[in-house]
Amino acid sequence: MDFQVRRRRFRITREDILGAAQHELPHSGDGRNKYFVALRGQPYPIKQVVRLATGLPLAGFTAQDAHRILSRLGFDIAERPGGGSLNAGAPTHADVDLPASPAGPTDEEDANRHGEVLKLLVVFETDEDGWEVASCPTLPGCHSQGRTRVEAVANIREAIRGYLASMREHGTPLPSSSEFQVLEVPG
Repeated sequence: MDFQVRRRRFRITREDILGAAQHELPHSGDGRNKYFVALRGQPYPIKQVVRLATGLPLAGFTAQDAHRILSRLGFDIAERPGGGSLNAGAPTHADVDLPASPAGPTDEEDANRHGEVLKLLVVFETDEDGWEVASCPTLPGCHSQGRTRVEAVANIREAIRGYLASMREHGTPLPSSSEFQVLEVPG
């Protein structure tokens, strides 16, 4: 099957994936990997498998890219929530969407820890595979995704918290809260 990953085209088959992972053991779970594919009875992080098949660096594509490729090739993707064991093969996901809300701390403890609450704009788009892609334009490169809006919101909140923690750690000034206006333009 033909796939495009970050403007590069690849022809990848199921056999390519199986062959690429044949001579490398799965990376141990250090908590960063959330999605896995079982190959020869072992759970491989989905990005590791796609890196082996394409030669791209891990930073050269997203977990969403890997999920899309492996799903289209007929592999079952499993989610490992919070470092637990792999589930029985079906990914877990929320079945309902929540109304949109500003991305910021998700609980009072997080807000009180740094004495501030930021209201940041998060833009949602649905990609060609039906995933909800979330981006925070105030924080360049801060993107995430989920199968549902609920999952995308949870994931982008986590990404924003990590981004802000990195800014604090490096002494970078935090951005001010975002302001936005939705415009209606005749189409």
